[in-house]
Amino acid sequence: MARHRYQKGCLFKRGKKWVLRFREDTLNPDGSLGQSHRSVALGSFENKKEARQAADSYLHQFNSGNRCPQSAITLDQFWREYFEREILPTLKFATIELYRNLAKKHILPALGRQKLCDFSALDIQQFIGQKQRAGYSPQTLAHLRNLVSKIFGTATRWGWMNHNPARGTELPPMERTRHARVLTPTEVRSLDRKLDDPARTIFLVGCLTGLRIGELLALQVGDVDLSRAVLHVRRDVYRGHVGSPKTPGSERQVPLTPKLVAALRHWLKVRRGLSAWLFPSATDTPFRDRNLLRRNVWPVCTTLGIPRFGWHSLRHTFSTYNGNSGVAMPVLQGLLGHSSVQTTMLYTHPLEDAKRQAVENLSRFLFPSVPAREGLTQLGES
Repeated sequence: MARHRYQKGCLFKRGKKWVLRFREDTLNPDGSLGQSHRSVALGSFENKKEARQAADSYLHQFNSGNRCPQSAITLDQFWREYFEREILPTLKFATIELYRNLAKKHILPALGRQKLCDFSALDIQQFIGQKQRAGYSPQTLAHLRNLVSKIFGTATRWGWMNHNPARGTELPPMERTRHARVLTPTEVRSLDRKLDDPARTIFLVGCLTGLRIGELLALQVGDVDLSRAVLHVRRDVYRGHVGSPKTPGSERQVPLTPKLVAALRHWLKVRRGLSAWLFPSATDTPFRDRNLLRRNVWPVCTTLGIPRFGWHSLRHTFSTYNGNSGVAMPVLQGLLGHSSVQTTMLYTHPLEDAKRQAVENLSRFLFPSVPAREGLTQLGES
């Protein structure tokens, strides 16, 4: 390692502010040690003596030898030569796809040419601000901040940066732009009668188990135990790529209702071939969820006059009716495979009938002599 040299830097005044120019050790892209000149505005002081004290205080981190050399490699180089090769393969397929799209479309075009050692917290905050002014959603901004922070966090752990400049970046408040769709009992029964298999059985499994669509389409025949009325969630599929479930808690056992046992038993009798997949496509691969919606579900919705919905709506439907019927949150959490009860609560929406029933119950408790309101509708019906 090169011998550390003490430096005082060059101190000069620019306008009303004192500026310190100094040398900083850097790591070249090939790993060798180099140096770069940097300038930092120290602020306004009464005289040069005060400015020199501030400069000496700032340079102490470099002169003490405690500050590791930062990398002069650009963000684009670090992404292509290190992060993409070493970090991305450790992530799930869906996360890899998301990160690559964010990097290609947003991060590398805007920040890729800048050296790692030159990034500041202001650079990241301005980048997020530019994307916000361009109209991107708070969720997209959060994804961008998280990925940039992961990149810099990796470089910091590897000793190429002294700190993560993305840490502490402010984000706009999260606003729900789309409200979750919860199907009514009438809609569920209508679709049950009109959908053709395999869409009908897939729809019922989604409604009556709350499985993610990737977990549902990744089911194999061996995962279904009709004698015990349970199914086992062991894998997930995303855009044709089969992998492990989303979280450790996602690998679970889910009970089956008698109606679902009957539907699955019928499907196993009528389905073609001997594929290991419970719902195989014509090419003996798991179905694509978007194709099922476009070709099998949405046309029936149009015929019945039911607004279109996505597969995730079935998870919200499952959680909402169970939660409003008094099922404990930890039980729902286990059924849905969530890592926290807080996430489960986001899937459980208060129904108007349940809210009215709650205030009616309180009223009868506080004022038992007042007649109860008649005509309360069944839970979920309008």
